[in-house]
Amino acid sequence: MKRTAAVAAATGILLVAGCAASPAETPQGSDLPDSILSIMEQPMYEEGVWGLSVVDVETGEVMLTLNPDEKFLTGSTAKILSVTAALEVLGADATFTTPVVAVGEVADGTLHGDLVLRGSGDLTLGGRTMADGTIEVPIFDHYDANALPGLATLTTQDPLAGLNDLAQQVVAAGIDRVDGEVLVDDRLWDPVIVDDVPISPIVVNDNLVDIVLAPGPAVGDAATLEWLPQTAAYEVETTVTTGSADSGIDITIAEDPEGTLVASGSVPLGAEPVVQTFQVADPALWARTLFIEALERAGVEVAADAVTASAASLPDAVVLDAATPIAEFTSPPFSETARLINKVSHNLGANQLPLLLAVDAGERTLEAGLAIELGVLEAAGIDPADVDLTDGQGLEGNRITPAAMAAYLRHLTTTPTFQTFYDSTPILGVDGSLATVLPEDDPAIGMAHAKTGTLVAGGTTSAFVLETKALAGFVETATGRNLAFAVFVNDVPVDDISAIFQANNDLGAIASQLYQLY
Repeated sequence: MKRTAAVAAATGILLVAGCAASPAETPQGSDLPDSILSIMEQPMYEEGVWGLSVVDVETGEVMLTLNPDEKFLTGSTAKILSVTAALEVLGADATFTTPVVAVGEVADGTLHGDLVLRGSGDLTLGGRTMADGTIEVPIFDHYDANALPGLATLTTQDPLAGLNDLAQQVVAAGIDRVDGEVLVDDRLWDPVIVDDVPISPIVVNDNLVDIVLAPGPAVGDAATLEWLPQTAAYEVETTVTTGSADSGIDITIAEDPEGTLVASGSVPLGAEPVVQTFQVADPALWARTLFIEALERAGVEVAADAVTASAASLPDAVVLDAATPIAEFTSPPFSETARLINKVSHNLGANQLPLLLAVDAGERTLEAGLAIELGVLEAAGIDPADVDLTDGQGLEGNRITPAAMAAYLRHLTTTPTFQTFYDSTPILGVDGSLATVLPEDDPAIGMAHAKTGTLVAGGTTSAFVLETKALAGFVETATGRNLAFAVFVNDVPVDDISAIFQANNDLGAIASQLYQLY
């Protein structure tokens, strides 16, 4: 997948390879209310295929359907399935503890041996945790900065907070020098790459380098550059210039043959600083450099070079498992991680979940974790034939029928972790990927909790194909009814990227109609 600067992942958008539409019933001739039909029958959806299922949560009455038993691409509504499976199996209060183990003898403050940082699947490692213990979740997150030029923001927390805490604990354990190696153990599960992103159990700053570019005082001036976290892991250079005030943001980040990150392009005169990111290729090496630097800031002398990859081998996992950690960092409860994943549609976090399920069951593979996730759905009464799962985030292989999604959502209301899941989802017209989908005076603002999903492909006869636009969740209607709903539209050719944003608004408008009609 290649993301484009014009495509907003705040709506759950992913750019994927194209696929052909499957024939199915279109809205014309259905029994849907006119106000919903008028949205679905807009010219831009003429070649698309719609699916809809709306169910009364209390009674189970099916209120509305359209192609309820056809499988539709989920987009990021797949995160509903991965997050709730993790809530079911791991629990809302589950935490992830990242240990540091000293392998060797400590004499006179010197560790004659190696220090090992072990990845535990903690998605944030203290880098978003606020003073009250909750995770900071912006509307436009840096995880999607390249897809949201000029909108994404950095959290106010120190991305290195967890590593700094661990380093201070190493000092408190009586170590002020490490004469062996500093190693990172990322063997919690078998290596996995999804959509070109390594899904690692060790994550620091989302395994991203944040690059912040601000325009100079005049057109043609060099842009100013800052990057976070400040580290020797990468050199960063810029040739970005200041464009006219009415020019767009046009920035490319590339790694040159020497490993230097080079930002090129332009930013408009007078613009606020623009956040862009670079995905690190080796999360363990990235974490090793950052941890060595944290140790050195804490006053620990480290003989190993912070930047050069170590040639030393990790000790056997059984040896590390048997050792007593000299430092540990524990995440906030999983309920907070779930909120981050759903509110900003965090793909890395969602893809960790089936792997964490696998580890919990003594397995090591993505396939094993997805089988556990499917088992959770089946136990909820969902026919496995109605669901296809290939990852946690919602790429092209993930499909579900509207009826199955709505039925599963209704089932969730009976589970002990429902409130945690409900609170984790974006609120219609308020926050997350649904913050801006409704007019300011729409009566349904705040009355629905739902997850968006979007997949976009390059088109053959059009600029893009909206492979899927999806919205699934709950509406509390104007008369007090609680509805579970799932709405999808697949295979819509579009020539302008703005049409993709319009589709996001249109599904928000359908949710608003459900609020007003019932």
